[in-house]
Parts: sequence; C-alpha cells; structure tokens
Amino acid sequence: MELNQDPHYDLIIIGGGINGASVARDAVLRGLSVCLIEKNSFGSGTSSRSTKLAHGGIRYLEHFEFTLVYESLRERHLLLQNAPKYVKPLKFLYPIYKSGYRSLLRVRCGMWLYSLLSRNSTLPKHKRLKKEDILSLCPSLSPYGLQGGIIYYDAQMKDYELVLANINDASNHGLISHENTTVTNFIKDNKQCTGVIIKSGDLSKKIYGSTILNATGPWCNELSKLDEPSAKPLVAPTKGAHIIVNDLGLSHALTLEIPNEKRMFFMIPWENNTLIGTTDTPFEGNPDTISITNDDKQYLLNAANHYLKNQTLTENDIIDSFVGLRPLQYSEKTASRRSRDFSLFESNSGLLHLFGGKYTSYRHMAEITVNHIISQHPNPTQFYPCTTQSRMLQ
Repeated sequence: MELNQDPHYDLIIIGGGINGASVARDAVLRGLSVCLIEKNSFGSGTSSRSTKLAHGGIRYLEHFEFTLVYESLRERHLLLQNAPKYVKPLKFLYPIYKSGYRSLLRVRCGMWLYSLLSRNSTLPKHKRLKKEDILSLCPSLSPYGLQGGIIYYDAQMKDYELVLANINDASNHGLISHENTTVTNFIKDNKQCTGVIIKSGDLSKKIYGSTILNATGPWCNELSKLDEPSAKPLVAPTKGAHIIVNDLGLSHALTLEIPNEKRMFFMIPWENNTLIGTTDTPFEGNPDTISITNDDKQYLLNAANHYLKNQTLTENDIIDSFVGLRPLQYSEKTASRRSRDFSLFESNSGLLHLFGGKYTSYRHMAEITVNHIISQHPNPTQFYPCTTQSRMLQ
C-alpha cells in the first residue's frame, strides 16, 4: 500500500464473508467503484463454518416466518441454477419417532407448506414413507419407536468456495480488495463517516468512500462501537458447532430432532465423511477466540447416538470439527426463537450495518443493500440494474 494516496470509492465494504463478497459483486456489476476490506482472509470466518446447506429452513415455518422461508427457497432455486459448481441437490430423510416433539401429521403439513412456497422449484416433490421404507433406505437408523417419515429435497453448498466465486467475479469487474487488513478508525467530516483508516502490517492508509458498509457479521458490534462508543448491540451471536466423523454409510442426509428438545440437527454426507451439526447456543465472548468445546462435541455425539443402531460414536470417532457464529439480530428472545431475517441499519454518522440473514439468501440481501445505496446517490440513474438473478457464478 502506498501511503501518499487517498483513494475515493463509491462504496467501502468492511468484512470479506459472504455478505461483503456478494454486496461487492452486485455493486461493481452495477457500475459502482468498490473497495472490500477483510482483517483476515476472505471467507475465513462464519461463512466457511456453516452446515453447508442451501435450504429454506423448514423449521422457521413453526415461527410463522413465511416470507423468510419463501425468499430462501427462491434463492435456493437461483443458486442451483446459477452456481451449479458450488450448489447441488441433496436428498433428505426425515424419520418421525413416537418420542419426538413433532408428529407425522405435523411434519406432513409443514412439508406441504414448504412445497407450496417452493412451487417453482425443479427439485422432486416430497413423499411420505412407511417405517419399512425408511429402514430400507437407512439401515443404520434405530427402528425403536419409528413411525414413518418424509423424504424431501434441499441443496448442499460449498460455502467457502461460494465466497471466493463472488469475490473473483467482482475482482474481474474492478473490485479493489485488501486481505489481512484492519480498519483502525473511521474518518469523519461534520460527524459523518467519509472514510476509514486501514492498517496492514506496519503500513497505514486512508481510504475515502461515499458509503461505508459494515458487513463483519459477528464483529458488527465491534465496528459499531468504533463508530459510536455508546451504540447499543446490533447482533447477539449464537454458536454453531459441527463435528465430522468417518462415513456412516448414509445415502441420504438425515433431518432429526435433538432428543427431548424441539431443536433440529442434521447428519449429512460430506466429502466422503459424515457431518453432524449444529448447536445453537448464545455466545458473549470475543468472536476471535471462538472454539468448539468438549460439551459441544458430546451434545452432538449424544444426539447422533440416540438414532444410530448397533453403533456408538465417541470423541475418538471425530476426525474434524469446526464452529462458527451466527450474527443474529440482538433480541431478548432465546437463541432458537430469534429471527434469521436480515437488517440494514444506518447509524447517526451514516455508517451502514448489514447483519443477520440466512446464508442461502445472501444474493437477495446484497441486491436490497445495493438498491438502498444507489437510491441515496445524487445521480442514481447512472448505475445499472441488478443482474445477479440470472448471472452465472464461475
């Protein structure tokens, strides 16, 4: 970085996860000059530590978040269409047990509504299965208390690669980006944010922008406090832990209930192994120090073992594990009941904050965000319409 230059951009984005990457792509494709800043490496945070699913979130129907599920299912369809290198259909088996919280009738109604909201999808429709059908498809499942189930389709994604694909497309169209670069302060003129001071190694630099966007996910509160020390929290992250064990021979992904809880978890074929996740517990520490605990691992092992026949997984079976933070909107509600919808909030200084939302809907969130940014521009008609609904990701 050269210290004697103070460049100016239409948009400065802080945070190189999927939200920052997709906003950068959308913005440069519309003709904005954009600078993307990431304090570590692109996609190294939450965006590469997901459950690897592009799905509507069937469980959010129970919370009556129909718009959220509809948008996610629409975006799932677009991902399958426009990003086939990174997103593939995945077949799910949802077995219903007598001891479970959700009855077979309740799940069937939920699946009917899920199908209705995704009526334009090209994926096969869901089907009801008898107990014998389920055990034939998945012999490793325990038969005790099994009443039947549902087979349905969602999608699996390469989350980290999707981040890089968005950044690569943006870079090919003029994006300027900085990895391993920290925003140390905001530049203000008449109490309005007009730029940032960045530091990489021993070098510091000023960068100016008409709009500055905080898309740092779990770190949103940190940037908000830097801008406005008295600011209230924007996000209250929850921890999502995952474990990977050797291949359990699953030909389908499994949607299951945590025993004696309402929460769902998944057992998913992943890179010739089996991924088990996820937890959803509040996290109040430093996002930089997040790690999976023995309690997290045991929680997931116990849940999986409850459904496995003639097999007991232990910590010795875990070949890898990872944990990420969901940047959920701050709320007094319990973690599992907090909305997964996204927010676009402007501080008193004009700093924009983008947080929350589901990974599957990243493109939609970017479109809404760039629409807002352009609408605030003195000459909005100089920019192009959004093209990401139909543009392929290479």
